[in-house]
Amino acid sequence: SNYNYPTTKSFIRSVKLIRESIEGEQYDALFYEWLINNIPTDILTQQQSKSIRDTITSIRDDELSHNKMFKEMYKQITGEDVVPAEEEFVAPDTFIDGIIMALNGELNAVKKYRQIMSGIPNLYYRDKIFNILTDELRHANLYNYIYTTVLTASKKS
Repeated sequence: SNYNYPTTKSFIRSVKLIRESIEGEQYDALFYEWLINNIPTDILTQQQSKSIRDTITSIRDDELSHNKMFKEMYKQITGEDVVPAEEEFVAPDTFIDGIIMALNGELNAVKKYRQIMSGIPNLYYRDKIFNILTDELRHANLYNYIYTTVLTASKKS
């Protein structure tokens, strides 16, 4: 069979999606900071609070590393730097709302990164994107753990 995989169109879409992923960096940083500062410590044990803080911190650190990888990839592919967008941060109403937003964000990222992966011909980059994608799945599970912990604690208090 004589077909080009991926197509030029899907490659261009991937590059655009990589740029979009990088552009949300500043908003994300503020969002993680907000989550860490709004853990409902009043209803959690010290151990639970620490565990949740450590979990969100480790997710944030992963995301910073993903962003760095995407920036390098974008620069290597296009020769250009991405300037992150100045996006106004609006805090969630509650910590639980924030966790649900974060969980949905991770799951939407999985879809986006799968699309990016399908348009990238270079196996080295595809492997990197696959690693990022599996991190996002892990993060989604960690947010489920946080959600369940906080919800269970709020029913007891």
